Amino acid sequence: MFYTLCVALCLAVMFIVMAGAGLICSVCFWLFKPVLRQVPPRLAANLLFTIRALPLLLAILVTFGFVLPSFLKFEPRSTSELMGSPLLGLAILGTLALVVIASRGLRLISATMQVQQQWQSAATRLRIPGIDVPVYQVDDAGILLAVSGMFRPKIYVGRQVASTLTSAELSAALIHEMAHVTSLDNLKQFMLRITRLYPQADVEWMNASEIAADEAALARGASVLDLSSALIKVGRLGHGVLAQDAIVASHLLPASAGSSMEVRVTHLQKLLEGNCRPHRAVNHSYYGFCSLLLLSIAYATCVNTILPWIHEVLEFLVR
Repeated sequence: MFYTLCVALCLAVMFIVMAGAGLICSVCFWLFKPVLRQVPPRLAANLLFTIRALPLLLAILVTFGFVLPSFLKFEPRSTSELMGSPLLGLAILGTLALVVIASRGLRLISATMQVQQQWQSAATRLRIPGIDVPVYQVDDAGILLAVSGMFRPKIYVGRQVASTLTSAELSAALIHEMAHVTSLDNLKQFMLRITRLYPQADVEWMNASEIAADEAALARGASVLDLSSALIKVGRLGHGVLAQDAIVASHLLPASAGSSMEVRVTHLQKLLEGNCRPHRAVNHSYYGFCSLLLLSIAYATCVNTILPWIHEVLEFLVR
């Protein structure tokens, strides 16, 4: 009974935190949506990702950082407490939420691997100076220019795209894809897709990440004219990549990003005309590391004080 009660409490608390944090984050998204469009694109993308991923991350932190240690420390192994209907119902809802997340993740991973194998079977390796990620030209892949893979990324270019773009335009487009690799955008996309609740937030994140990748490409030496021309030419070819939405990949022109192409071309045109300047690159990973370090120190400092309170809340849930 001890371990059954432990699992039920963890699942129940995970669902409560995910549901509550998800509701708060959805309200925050709609409240701060106009503000997010005024800040630098990379900062906007990081904030949008944080808003979307926070419910799951917070649920994991609370469950394994507080609930589980509190239960194991204060609950007697010989407990004979039984689960009430509310706790059982919350545990079932938590189980269903995890099943949905896991099934989405497995489906995305499986579909991505299958598409990658299909592309790889008709691919020729390209050697592009300055591009550290493996680049492959794929025959009969439609309008394809994307980086796929979360931990071992590869860039795939359709033969039609490669023959349409000049070498300078192709290089600018590949540098744009390298920016997605550096920012771990495929891993972020995976987390957003498995926890998708309100698709509009994901569209906003994708648009912000694409503009941020454009600016990062310019900072890496890509030409504004070449990148703009590549976007326009690929846009004219159309969105011919099958299963774009079913796999984890960052496309030069995501099919689900709405009017992102128009926004991006307009932004690049303003940069070219001098009406605005690229935002200064900021190492947000440094600030993220510092935040995690501070949170770890705070957790280690106060965990022993908080655990008894957490156990009292768990007792309330059991009753």
